[in-house]
Amino acid sequence: MRNLTVKRAKTFVACLAKANVYIEDEKNYDLIINNTPCRKLGTLKNGEEKTFEISEASARVYVIADKLSKGFCNEFVEIPYGEEDVTLTGKNRFNIATGNAFRFDGEVSEEVLANRRKSTRRGAIVMVIAGIVGFIIGFMGTSTAFGNGLNGEPKDFSASGMAITLTDNFELDSVEGYALACKSDKVIMFALRESFAEYPVLEDYTVREYADAANRASTLIQSKDSLTYFEYDALNGNDYHYFAFVYKTEDAFWLVQFGCRKSVADDCREYAFEWAKSVKFD
Repeated sequence: MRNLTVKRAKTFVACLAKANVYIEDEKNYDLIINNTPCRKLGTLKNGEEKTFEISEASARVYVIADKLSKGFCNEFVEIPYGEEDVTLTGKNRFNIATGNAFRFDGEVSEEVLANRRKSTRRGAIVMVIAGIVGFIIGFMGTSTAFGNGLNGEPKDFSASGMAITLTDNFELDSVEGYALACKSDKVIMFALRESFAEYPVLEDYTVREYADAANRASTLIQSKDSLTYFEYDALNGNDYHYFAFVYKTEDAFWLVQFGCRKSVADDCREYAFEWAKSVKFD
């Protein structure tokens, strides 16, 4: 056995939050970070230093903020096989897109740099989703004609190479940053397009990886009728439910979501899948 010492430098960035330290452990893991089974070693307060007993095996050491944000607010370093004690230092650095993540000091490998770029991209997606949720809450809060609004005659909507068949209860809406938005008195549909030309790192993502990055609520990523999707409730406690579907084309990812009140979510689910299956791309 040997000792691993981790020092968290004192800084005003994320000063009130604890850092959670994990180590790669395939046998006794309690959390998976970036597809790596990990065991928790402990926590570090701002400016704190702790020593943990670890094995001689080579392993990754991760520092995350919490389980909810582990997909984009994480940092790791590889420690080699050996019997000598290891000391790691680092601190939280200001970056809104990564949740002011902890960063280890010293030279880093290309793999670590790639993970940092990926984390920044994921964090940016989370920020976009949060903005969408805010828009939906604002829309639902001002909608007074909350009637039956699900049935209706088929009606096609399209923009930026995407087409979807909704009903004639919907009308086009304009939301800055989104390729297409439509609303009825009961449901709103909004489509986000993330092009590979603008974000090259996304081109290597699978549909499930993108869904995982976009899924701020960390709910189950599911597949049904050749659709990859997840559902979640409003993250700020408001009474809304969302159905999110992910598509990958030759040049972009699309995140198509339907939002409604929780009280009618069961009624909306069947329609959401019907609408999602109608999505086509040029």
